[in-house]
Order: sequence, then C-alpha cells, then structure tokens
Amino acid sequence: KDLAVNMDGCYIDLMEGEYIINVLEPKRWEEDSGSVLPRHISFLRDFFRAYKDFTSAEIDVLEIFLEKLYESKGITEHTDFSELKHTDYPVLSDLYHLAEQELNQYEERRGNIYTRETVRDLCLKLKSICIGADSKFFNGHTNITSNRFICFGTKGITDADTAIRNAMLFNVLSFMSDALLSKGNTAAFIDELYLFLTNMTAIEYIRNAMKRVRKKGSAVIIASQNIEDFNRADVREMTKPMFAIPTHQFLFNPGNISKKEYMEMLRLDDCLFDLISSPLRGVCVFRHGSEVYHLVVKAPQYKEDLFGSAGGK
Repeated sequence: KDLAVNMDGCYIDLMEGEYIINVLEPKRWEEDSGSVLPRHISFLRDFFRAYKDFTSAEIDVLEIFLEKLYESKGITEHTDFSELKHTDYPVLSDLYHLAEQELNQYEERRGNIYTRETVRDLCLKLKSICIGADSKFFNGHTNITSNRFICFGTKGITDADTAIRNAMLFNVLSFMSDALLSKGNTAAFIDELYLFLTNMTAIEYIRNAMKRVRKKGSAVIIASQNIEDFNRADVREMTKPMFAIPTHQFLFNPGNISKKEYMEMLRLDDCLFDLISSPLRGVCVFRHGSEVYHLVVKAPQYKEDLFGSAGGK
C-alpha cells in the first residue's frame, strides 16, 4: 500500500468493495474491435464457472441472456468500444433483472430451447453476485480512475469463500490482461501466485498472457514463495510450463523443498542449486536466456523508502 501511495498510484483493497471492475464491461484482448464482444462473452462463461458450479445448460442460457442484455444497451460485435464510457455498459443487477423477467414471463410452449427450471436455477445462482451479499464486490460500473500504477491488495482474500476468491481474482486478471494487450508497454506483477491455484482456468489465462503480451511490449511477472505449491499432481501439468516461459528469473533460497523436486521444476543444475541452498538475504541465481549470474540483490535507500515500514523486505 505504501508503495502505491508513494508512486502516486491507486491502492485497491479487494475486500472493501470501494472500487469496482465491471465484469460486464468488455475487455479488449486484441486490436481487432470486431471480436471484442464475442471474446468477452466467452470470458464471461469462464468467469461464472469460476464463481459457482453452473451446469452447461445454465451457462448456455446465460449466454443468451447476455446477448439480449448487450443488445438492449445498443452494444453489438460491430460497436466501436473506444467511443463508449464506463457508464455505457450494463452491470450485474441489469443481468439479474433480465433473467428474473424472463422467468416471470416464461410460457410453456413447443420449441422452447430452455426450460423454466433452468432459468429459475440460473436466477438462484446469480442472485448473490448480482444483487445480494456478494454484489458489493462486483455490481457497478468500473470506477478505477488511475491506470498508471495500481496495486490490488489481497490481504483478506485468503479468508474469503472460494467462490468469491476465484471470481475476484479472475476479474482482476481480466482487467490486467486488457491493459497488457490493448494498451501495451505495461507490466503486471502477480505476487502470491498460489492464490490462483484453486482455479485452473485462471492459470491457463495467465500462462497464455505470458506468451502473448510480449508483442505489445508488455510483461507478466510472477512470484511465489513455495514452489512445491505448483508441483502438486493435480496442477503440475498446467503450472510447470509457466516456469519455462519467463526470459528473466530470480531464484532465491528454496526453503525445505526437496532438492530434486526443485531442480526438476526449474530445470536447474546442481552447481546452481548449491549457490542458493543457504538462506542468505538477497542472494539469488539470476537467469537471462543462456546467461546465469550469482547476485546479491540490494535496494538503494530511496527504493526502500518507497516501500514504507510494513516489512516484507
């Protein structure tokens, strides 16, 4: 928080609900404006699956409602999104009211492509995030005003319900991806990466972003303390490639993890592991392509001052 304030940036505590990222505001994944809405609706399918256990039928009906909602706001795949303001987009309460209206006006007739029960169950699962207890974190127009330096605080998110945590992190991820791929020349630093491990779809988004953002002059920086979190049998297939993508790597003391496990995960030689086997502050192995350096990382006083006195140095 001190760093964000000292950099004249914006600190956002995800659990306070003061700042909103409107999940229904389409994020630009590429320069091709014609594909913005279809791609965003595809993202929303993943977002809602991350939030709750929606069935395939419910997700399909949700997509139909989303298309109707955007159309009601005059937003189509041919819209010039660069001309729209944050307030021009629908919010989640609009989505719930549309779904509720569809439920109340539902008529049983031949040719219906979805059932009343599906709409009812969809409404039940949407209610909390749209107008209920969870809506304080998601329902509203995007109101983040500073884009130069933003810090998303996750301090309280580890104690939150898994559904809320997954949805919050996924929403933040979409906000970052938008800046990385559409604005360019942007860096996204994801500390405590293990928080995303409850949602493999989010891990896949991060992994893909790490590969794609380079052409925009952007970068994704990932950090985590315990490499063993990423070597579990249920996540290894998705996470292991992430450590082969970065062109720059700072490898510090691995802690109590198995030497063999650490070396295999990061493709590290014995001699390099030995350099960081003792817990010495700032001592690391730095890899840049085929070049390897043994470094002691020290921050100049003016940089230490930027981080304040909260610890974690």
